[in-house]
Amino acid sequence: MTSSKNLTRRSILAATGAATVLVAFSANRAHASDLPKLAEDDATALPLGYKIDATQVDVAKFPQRAGDANANNFCDNCALYTGAADSDYGPCSIFPGKAVAAKGWCVAWAKKT
Repeated sequence: MTSSKNLTRRSILAATGAATVLVAFSANRAHASDLPKLAEDDATALPLGYKIDATQVDVAKFPQRAGDANANNFCDNCALYTGAADSDYGPCSIFPGKAVAAKGWCVAWAKKT
């Protein structure tokens, strides 16, 4: 009898854990239209140099964006961006709960592989 109680408890805990993971994953995959747009003056955006228009990044302050090699680095081709390929805004794992501009940029940009 004890083993069936433990099996039931394990099953409940496993199901609860799986449900929690699914809810968290779904929340992170929210549609950009459901999310507020990240403002450049947002407390999390400022230190990362986020700009809605990547061509407006101060390259003296953020040299990671400088030069021809980095001219085509945008949020929509960053590994952290999860928006649709044809969208103007999309979710980013750096800014949970906010949508970033597809043609934006921040210092966390990482090449999508």
